[in-house]
Amino acid sequence: MSSFRYVEIPPVEHLRDFIDTYWIMETGPLYQPTEVRLYADGTTDIFVNMGSTRPLLNNTPLLPGTIYFGGTMTTSSLIQRLPNSIFIGIRFKPGGFAFFYKLPLQELTDEVIEFPDRFLYDLLDVDAQVTDRLDDFFTRKIKDTRNLISLAKTVENNKGKITVDQLAKKHHITNRTLERMFNEHMGISPKEFIKVIRFQQVLKRIRKKDFKEGLSQLAYEMGYYDQAHLSNEVKRYSGFDPTTLATLFKSR
Repeated sequence: MSSFRYVEIPPVEHLRDFIDTYWIMETGPLYQPTEVRLYADGTTDIFVNMGSTRPLLNNTPLLPGTIYFGGTMTTSSLIQRLPNSIFIGIRFKPGGFAFFYKLPLQELTDEVIEFPDRFLYDLLDVDAQVTDRLDDFFTRKIKDTRNLISLAKTVENNKGKITVDQLAKKHHITNRTLERMFNEHMGISPKEFIKVIRFQQVLKRIRKKDFKEGLSQLAYEMGYYDQAHLSNEVKRYSGFDPTTLATLFKSR
């Protein structure tokens, strides 16, 4: 195999409101150890270390043969990629995880914990049928949980430029109900989720250098109070200020 392979495979169509993608990451013996920064995006993941190496995620080793759950990310993380590694993962859309499992998500924001689902572990292997097995597994497992998907889609369609009040009114629910739904099924408040989605939009524009009029204009277009507000939010979710991020992306 080549020194690095990363693929994303969409789930079967009726699961796509809940599961974003299945992913596989492999490195060969010639791969050079690398640190990769992951940014806040509002999603959750289940992933398993199928290899023999122990890469670090925020200085915590990911043990071979172990399944992990990563809670909703509101900060950036550093993961170490090592040679001869194999990982398989399931990335859930915002709110999607709660349709399949019950965990105290509020307590697991920005946390990575062991997730000993042996039934799932038995399905995971790097072969041509792995996605079919996962589709069957999650189709059987899906629960009738109150739908957060339409709420998350509204925030995403508005690129995070929506208030909690506006979101509640649009879906004809109270702010209190909205708060409870997000905390129970996503682990973060609706206000925090809105901020993360807006940050993701800003991150895309910084990556594409799509702010020719400067950061002040970008802040205005994205609904921040001013440039300082934008800079503070970007630094909170990425670990870098916008100018440093732009420089990092430019060097890649």
